[in-house]
Amino acid sequence: MTNPLRDGLPELPPKMRGLPIDERGYPVPFFVAIIDGKPDHRVADPRAQKACVEHNRCWICGGPLGRFRAFVIGPMCMVTETSGEPPSHLECAEYAVKACPFLARPKAKRREAGMPENLQAPAGVFIQRNPTAAGIWVTVTGGPFRAQLGKPGVLFDIGTPHAVQWYFEGGPATRAQVEASIDSGRVELEKQCGTKAEYAHLHKRLDEVRVLLDGMFAKGAAK
Repeated sequence: MTNPLRDGLPELPPKMRGLPIDERGYPVPFFVAIIDGKPDHRVADPRAQKACVEHNRCWICGGPLGRFRAFVIGPMCMVTETSGEPPSHLECAEYAVKACPFLARPKAKRREAGMPENLQAPAGVFIQRNPTAAGIWVTVTGGPFRAQLGKPGVLFDIGTPHAVQWYFEGGPATRAQVEASIDSGRVELEKQCGTKAEYAHLHKRLDEVRVLLDGMFAKGAAK
């Protein structure tokens, strides 16, 4: 696949310049599954996750990671302190939140037509929505673990943040935009609460996350 990069997309960072370009002009990340000879950006190849876990590779470009790792997350990942996807290089993550149609367009919905019949659900409890605000959570801690609830499989502890950036429509997000995403996701997490204790724990975490966000925006760690 040697197609030209789509007009309007940001310049590819150095680590992503070896990726193929699909017929629409989008770079094909390392994790994307090839189905019937074509990349399907909606489907992650389980072999890519295995390689990322076992060989400390970037989820997006496939290259080796260093000490710092960047998770592309929605605000609710701050509440659960987990991600369903492995981390990436910071520059690859920054490209993703600016160029990926699903992340950069808050009203975008995933196409469901033509999905593979044998497609497996993500590990854990998956909330199928566009979070509207996308964060880049940079950390040196955390790591993979086995999901204890929902679908069996590997999830990722996002660890303690070293730095955090928030984006909306491909540009810097405001505190209000991130808060709006939390409010919409809160409803979905409340549905997962089976007891009063779980409900109380969820709202305790929500309060903790809002304090964390206040600190991030006050210090300029999130934009």
